[in-house]
Amino acid sequence: MTNKERTEWAKKYHRTNRKFGSQFFPKVKRSLDKVVSSLIGTLKRKGARQTLVELRTKLWSDELTKPVSDIYKKVGVYYANETYKQIRREIAQKGIGRDEAWIKFIQDELQKTLLQYAVVKTSETLRNHLILVLQSAIAKELTLDEIIKLFEKSGFTTMQAERIIRTEVGRAANTGVKAAAEGFNYEMVKEWIAFRDSRTRGFKPEQPKDHYHMDGQVVDFGDNFTDPRSGEQIEYPLAPGGSAAMVINCRCSYIVVPKRDSRGQLIRR
Repeated sequence: MTNKERTEWAKKYHRTNRKFGSQFFPKVKRSLDKVVSSLIGTLKRKGARQTLVELRTKLWSDELTKPVSDIYKKVGVYYANETYKQIRREIAQKGIGRDEAWIKFIQDELQKTLLQYAVVKTSETLRNHLILVLQSAIAKELTLDEIIKLFEKSGFTTMQAERIIRTEVGRAANTGVKAAAEGFNYEMVKEWIAFRDSRTRGFKPEQPKDHYHMDGQVVDFGDNFTDPRSGEQIEYPLAPGGSAAMVINCRCSYIVVPKRDSRGQLIRR
């Protein structure tokens, strides 16, 4: 893709994901409000220090499973369908149909990522953040009422919901791309597309990760992209296994296209 094409693709991806984000934000925030309400209940019953002890082993997977699962089902399948149509145009085979086996494959790929990574990691990140807040409050010797007010303030769950939405909508989208591409019997290449502005990782030289200059990086479908600054490798933007610095709030996407030989012919796997 040209720089202009990548820019237009990134803008479209960003617009689409913002729409999905607006749709799912209330559901995620309601789940987080329940988490905070449960935490406040524990604080009132057991005090700050005992709550901190219990918090270290607490996960809220049950609360977060449904809203995150809904994101994957809708966003992931949407991008899987978009990728399917784009690759179908590329190989010029109008007769390819999406049968039940294809649909099940897409759902299995999304579910695998959801169960193995998304919900548990999201819950772990939330727990770690709550631990830091509570540790800080105890160190400052805040009263129990002050700690409760800290968790009750409106911006707390809003901020966390926004972070979860940005990360999980993007991860669902990019997982959907992978799932669809794996359903074709052709060798593929993939290209990293960064949403390039002053907020993009790598725009500032002191930032440890560099997505800004990954824009346009092309690798074989089975290979990993490489961050030119840190050397970290990742299967696709926001892919499971990426470090927190690499994936949280990432706005990057990627495109997968069939690979061609020196004569311009498609290469079957």
